[in-house]
Parts: sequence; C-alpha cells; structure tokens
Amino acid sequence: MTYGYVAEAAFVKFVENLGIKEHFKPDDHKKTKSDRTFNLKGKQYTIQLKSLQTNSIREREPGKFTAKVQNDASDARKLTLRNGSKIVTTCYVVGEYDVLGVSLQPFVGEWRFAFKKNKDLKRTTSKKYPKNIQKLLLSTLEDISFPLTDDWTEDLLGLIKDPKVGTTLK
Repeated sequence: MTYGYVAEAAFVKFVENLGIKEHFKPDDHKKTKSDRTFNLKGKQYTIQLKSLQTNSIREREPGKFTAKVQNDASDARKLTLRNGSKIVTTCYVVGEYDVLGVSLQPFVGEWRFAFKKNKDLKRTTSKKYPKNIQKLLLSTLEDISFPLTDDWTEDLLGLIKDPKVGTTLK
C-alpha cells in the first residue's frame, strides 16, 4: 500500500515534468475510478494507477521481463452496466477511466511509467459472468513486458492524442 502512495507521488512529478499544470486526485468518497485526473488542451483525462505484482515478475532472457498488473477495484461494488444489468464486482467497467498507468520502477529501478488506453485492455473471461457481461468488464489482470510491447507506451502525451481518449471540457 505504501508503495502505491509513493508511486502516486512520483506520478505527480512525472505529469508536472510533462508541463501538465492542472491535475488533481479525485475525492475517494465520490467513487470515481481514477487515481489522477488532469486537464490539457480543452480535455480531461482520467488515469488509473496500478503497480506490478512483484511476485509475478519473470526475467525471460537477459534484460527482458514480464509481469502482471492487478487491474481491479479494492472492494466489490454494486454496478448498473450500460446494458442495464446489475452486478456486484471488483472488475472495472470498460471505459470507466481513460488510461491505465503502471510504474516501471520494479523493472528499471527508477520512476518511469507505462500507459495503455482503456479500450485496449483485456476483457474479463471469468466464468461467473455471462458472455454479454464479460465484454463490458475489464480483466482483473493485465500482462506487461519490458521492453514494452503490445499497446503499452511510456509516451503519455502521444497516447492521449487519440481523439477517442478523454472528455471534452465545457
């Protein structure tokens, strides 16, 4: 838990170094599913920050690593999904936040971050949900490799250039 708070503090420095001045931590009691929110160029972006599961880190060959990222809510919540289904789950809903951010510190020994768009995250395959619900929920585990592969990037500003990421401010 302490590591998560340190990672969040390191992330604040990271976004400020990118020139992002308008950022904040949403009130935990409002049940928003983002750890950091920032405004940039007329849009608002929500970031869910997670850590690598350190017990899952494997060195596949010299300098090449894999790990798992636990991408779920800490407590089960009652949700009404966009199809009207009501469920209790720790899974995040597809689109509940914009970007998943992960500290690369266990891989590289310094505070660097990797990012992946919500829309590119895996969907749950849990048998406790029917297929029509599975496609609406994110998997509780996301794979990551270092050096980065798939849709992971360290370029947050490049990632959010996608016009489908973020919400236009009014």
